[in-house]
Amino acid sequence: MKKKTLSRIICLAAIGAMTACSPFHTSAPPSRVVVPARFAQAPTGTDAGTDLTTWWRSWNDPVLTGMVEAALAANPDIRIARDNVLQARAAHVIARSTLYPTVGATGDIGGGGMSWRNPAGLSQLSDGDPATDAHLAGIGASWEPDLFGGRHADSRAARALMLGQQAEYHGMQMLVAADVAENYLRAQGVRRQMDLLDRSIAILERLRTYTQARFAAGQAVSADVRDVDEKLSLQRARRPLLVEEYDLHRRRLAILSGRTPESAGPLPAPGAFFVPAPPMGEMPDTVLERRPDVLARRDQVEAALQHLKSVKTDLLPRFGLEFFGGDGRLRFDGIPGLSGTGGLMALTTYLPIFTAGRVRARIHAAHARLDAAVAGYDRSVLNALAEVEDAYEARMSADARAHDLATAVTQAQTNVHDVTGLYEGGQRMMHDVLRSRLDALDAQEQVLRNQDMQTLASIHLARALGGGWRHESDDAPPLRPQSTSRRHH
Repeated sequence: MKKKTLSRIICLAAIGAMTACSPFHTSAPPSRVVVPARFAQAPTGTDAGTDLTTWWRSWNDPVLTGMVEAALAANPDIRIARDNVLQARAAHVIARSTLYPTVGATGDIGGGGMSWRNPAGLSQLSDGDPATDAHLAGIGASWEPDLFGGRHADSRAARALMLGQQAEYHGMQMLVAADVAENYLRAQGVRRQMDLLDRSIAILERLRTYTQARFAAGQAVSADVRDVDEKLSLQRARRPLLVEEYDLHRRRLAILSGRTPESAGPLPAPGAFFVPAPPMGEMPDTVLERRPDVLARRDQVEAALQHLKSVKTDLLPRFGLEFFGGDGRLRFDGIPGLSGTGGLMALTTYLPIFTAGRVRARIHAAHARLDAAVAGYDRSVLNALAEVEDAYEARMSADARAHDLATAVTQAQTNVHDVTGLYEGGQRMMHDVLRSRLDALDAQEQVLRNQDMQTLASIHLARALGGGWRHESDDAPPLRPQSTSRRHH
């Protein structure tokens, strides 16, 4: 009676332990990030969201479009990311294959010879060839039914990891497109700065000649000449740096397209400056659904959740079915051959009783991995929201400065016109005219720098909004919405 009571207590304790770690009541912890309803720095407007799939086309530059598309087709990082997707797909197929029976065929054949030490008792044997041969052929099958969903969880985890690799592949497309656009447009900006610098150097050389003539006539002191020489030397010293920066962008464009830096060719001369209007109507929820890095983190949460479910099933019993059927023949020298057909079927079961805490430790590790995945998802959401806000503010700030800088250029050009008129009327000297032109060039340089800021802010904004990639025909569909995954949006 005591033995029965003790057995019942042990069984109830085992059932309680399995219930406490049951995979059927496992869910991911909710995200701690409250996604805002709108972006604080975004411009107000009611326009529909801009199509950011090919945002670089909004610059209306065929050369830029061609470079981006060439890089998307040949960039080594994109090729690596694509192969990672193929590996993840193969891993998903492997994980899914464990849900089905395994069937295989086997066959053996052998031969040899026999030399009897005491043939007296074997007089009835034939005097034929003392050879020995045997063969065996059969088919076997095994299957472990997934009664508690552990194998299904492994399959779903592998699928989530595959989707994560797919998102990282699209994220690499997004980064490469932005990198190409940034290097190309910055190279165009450097060319404009070089042209402006050459004009400034030409005016300073003319001013130097004029100042030296005045010094020779006793109308200027040596300090005036040295002042002009200093400014001229500083301007000339800037040109090698601009040439270096321009060549750096050219070589970077070649590398992004999978070509050697030596093959980098000259870029077309820049045209009139243009920057598209910032996208309007973008909502945080939409942006997070578009950002590949956020999607990859969400898939990692799903993979960690399914891995936890799978690990919990290690506490539950496992059952398996095995079958083997075969036919064989065995013949010794002179002995009539033995042959036959047979089969074997078995039901196996396994229940862990003592594992020295190994299974529990794996469950704790899976819990920690899930918590870390959720924290990583929260971090990616926060970073994405911050990048959008920063990019919007940078673009709005550059746009606001553009108006004031354009006014300053207009005022400087008006001053050049007025001083030139006074010079022609004999009320100003040539160095006044030349210095007014230098001041106008300085104002234009500020405009060029602000244009570069507008360009970079626009590129960073398009990237922050998740633009630059599209779903491909062989992309796997996303996971079906579940209660555990909806908590992360």
